[in-house]
Amino acid sequence: MRSLIALLSLALVSAAPAGKPTEIAWTPGSDEAIVIPAASPVHFKGFNKDHYATFSGRFVLTGTFVYGCNVECGPPMQDADIEADIIPDPALAAALPHWKLRNGDLLIYLVDGERLAKQIVTRRERAALMAGKVPDVRKHVAIVVDDFQTGIECDSPFFSARFIAMAKPVQIAQRKVEPNYGCG
Repeated sequence: MRSLIALLSLALVSAAPAGKPTEIAWTPGSDEAIVIPAASPVHFKGFNKDHYATFSGRFVLTGTFVYGCNVECGPPMQDADIEADIIPDPALAAALPHWKLRNGDLLIYLVDGERLAKQIVTRRERAALMAGKVPDVRKHVAIVVDDFQTGIECDSPFFSARFIAMAKPVQIAQRKVEPNYGCG
């Protein structure tokens, strides 16, 4: 039993991300900062002219795709009312940059998300959404994104990433096995 506990303890220590997170002040003298976990899949580039933090790096974003109206909409909805977002899976969310003080749930707006929606939202689901019969369409996805950004608007954080493609499933090659396993 002791060896099992020791093995589990070693596994937990090994699974912990190495290194400390990096904090970058949002503005000089501000208590607010971007927190970049050591295991982050993106690298801080800097702040753009709108003072959004920009990051380089392409990564696989897994989570719940949410396709629907993000602000008060009434049926029938228009295309301009619809937005594509992702709520990242908890393990990935923990590795993504976030705000020190305004550290709530991550909802990532997908730039070019309509292209993803056309690949995974059925006509029937879209019709129900546009008619107001369902509030949104949700599906678990694994996609490739880049151009990760975050900023603060109206005292709330926002996040965005550009949709590149669906993540490719792992291909498992079939191998013919010879049935001769004996001595002869």
